[in-house]
Amino acid sequence: MKLSPWFWVLIVMICGFRACYLYWASTRDLRAFEYSPWPFQHQQRHRQTISSTVIRSQSNDTVIGSSPSNMFYFAQISDLHISKYRRKGHTLHYLHFIQSILPLVKPRFVVVTGDLTDAKDVRLVTSQQYQEEWQVYRQAIEQGAPDMPWYDMRGNHDCFDLPSWQSHVNFYRTHGKSADLVESGHGLYSWQVNETYGTYRFVAMDACPKRGPSRPFNFFGYMTSRSMDRLAGALQPLTNHTFVFSHYPTTTMVFGVSSKGYRFRELARQYSVYMCGHLHRLAAGLGDALKWYDPKAESLELELGDMMVHGVYRIMAVDHDLISFIDVELPRKQLGPHPVLPLTATGNIIWPATIQPAPIVLITNPKDSRYAIPAKEPLERIKSSTHIRFLVFSNSNDLSVEIKIDGKPHKEAALKATLDSPLWTAPWDPSALDLNQVHSLEVHVTTSDGQSGSSTIAFRLDGQRDRIAGGPGEFIISSNMAIIVSIYELLYLARL
Repeated sequence: MKLSPWFWVLIVMICGFRACYLYWASTRDLRAFEYSPWPFQHQQRHRQTISSTVIRSQSNDTVIGSSPSNMFYFAQISDLHISKYRRKGHTLHYLHFIQSILPLVKPRFVVVTGDLTDAKDVRLVTSQQYQEEWQVYRQAIEQGAPDMPWYDMRGNHDCFDLPSWQSHVNFYRTHGKSADLVESGHGLYSWQVNETYGTYRFVAMDACPKRGPSRPFNFFGYMTSRSMDRLAGALQPLTNHTFVFSHYPTTTMVFGVSSKGYRFRELARQYSVYMCGHLHRLAAGLGDALKWYDPKAESLELELGDMMVHGVYRIMAVDHDLISFIDVELPRKQLGPHPVLPLTATGNIIWPATIQPAPIVLITNPKDSRYAIPAKEPLERIKSSTHIRFLVFSNSNDLSVEIKIDGKPHKEAALKATLDSPLWTAPWDPSALDLNQVHSLEVHVTTSDGQSGSSTIAFRLDGQRDRIAGGPGEFIISSNMAIIVSIYELLYLARL
């Protein structure tokens, strides 16, 4: 019997409606609760517009000088991938960060943005949670940095093959440093730095799926409507600056809508910087600059390369409310062989020999104009400042410093602010420079034994920002990979 073409049209329509319903049902948690329970039907609500504003505790006539006050800095690491099978990188890099870098830098606190463990088998085929990897992660903190304030969150590797948060194989729950905060905050927690010169908030988001699939099907992060409500609450009240941390870049996140109808890009107007990991610099140099400025939210998104292979860590400073950062790599050539699972039978960490990194230089004034946030930073303070300011982290006390502005040696000598501070300053006169031009500043530091480190930035005095010019990396981090993948799936299914 030959079936009518209309029969097949009807079947296609039924299948289409069924597919739409399944999509609507599977994404129900991403929508606001005040929406109509029926798909495609939304209620119109009045909501308040979110503006890009911050609090200024310091007066507009604050002058950036030579005093070490009005400044603090912290460290970020990501994608440790502590492994019981991988001999190079991974665990070894993590131990060197704790053993040699933390005592040198002495940050206010450390934030680890996910993928604490590797959770992959020896052949890199299957995935599962290994308790030994989690023991190394926690014991290294307890034994190597017991007094360091430490905040962490999960990444996709930390929830591979995870039936639920309560599962006995959720080792983050028992070994994560901030596990209690994540659990009590239902996936989101925050803390503050309170100083006489301002208040600064830090918000951590655990965006792992409730049930973690095996690799390679566990790549995207999720924020449900309830999570968006908690994020909206954590971003209030306003502070001098708010920093948000997550394992996932926003391009690999699926965001719900808050109960008041706010989407993530609207809430993003209330923070200054979004810091993440996950993409590991990608490949072929595509991810060397996974950083971008969101013009609608007027905020920065800064992905950090991995500790696993590249040994990258970030130092971020807030100096008179100007935000600066530098991403540094461990001196991997100095690293020797070490046990793949550096844990004794009694649970003690087997530490590697200490390393001697070259001087690390972080310029804080003037600020790199590529990462300026005009709506949220007092950039006018740069042109009224009296001193160039930069942090130097070195094991040597015998340092020589050379400063160049626009390629010409700076005549004023740089001096250390105090004996116990990493801050160095040098007098300068910004009015001698062209207000409307982009200028360059280079600081070169050399130790008595010949080790050297340097930092070069572009800066402006007119309060404007320059393009990051990150190439493919900037395009990738600013796109919406979740939507791209969804479109690809629809096109693929249309071919079937």
